[in-house]
Amino acid sequence: MAGNDRRAEEEIRKAIENHKVVAALIVIVTFAAGFTVPGGYVQSGSSSNEGNEGMAVLSLPDNSTAIKHRHFIKYFVVADGTAMVLSMCAVGIYFLAALPERNKNSLLATLIYGYCLTMFALVAMVIAFVTGLLAVPPRSSMAGNAIKFIVLPAFLLLFFLPGWFIMTVRSGPDHEFGAGVGA
Repeated sequence: MAGNDRRAEEEIRKAIENHKVVAALIVIVTFAAGFTVPGGYVQSGSSSNEGNEGMAVLSLPDNSTAIKHRHFIKYFVVADGTAMVLSMCAVGIYFLAALPERNKNSLLATLIYGYCLTMFALVAMVIAFVTGLLAVPPRSSMAGNAIKFIVLPAFLLLFFLPGWFIMTVRSGPDHEFGAGVGA
């Protein structure tokens, strides 16, 4: 039995390492996205935007072409920041798993908590992506509708439904964690 617990701990530690890489990638992507806001920045030397150099173009009050899309940049910033904070917390939680004297149950709890943080960060990152696309005024309303009614539902369907199916198949009444290890 101790051998199975040792193997289960090793499996959990490997999963934690893989999840830590994913969470770190989300941190990197959201950090970069925070500095490259949709619509870009006001360039220096523009006479019409004197004194606004370095400001996000879509956040300026005199940008009449993007007035109805301005609220999306706020949603983008909030979603991007949320994704970054959640994934940074997940990376920190995964680092706790490296502490010595961790048993299987505490490692599993660390993995599940970090996994939940990473999944919420992934959802926030997709929301940031969609709102970033919506913040840039499309040439037609059809493009905006395609983003709202195709991209986001496709993510939800292709991500959550298979994930839910996989979780329900693996967690039947006879399933015990690590039961297939070494079999």
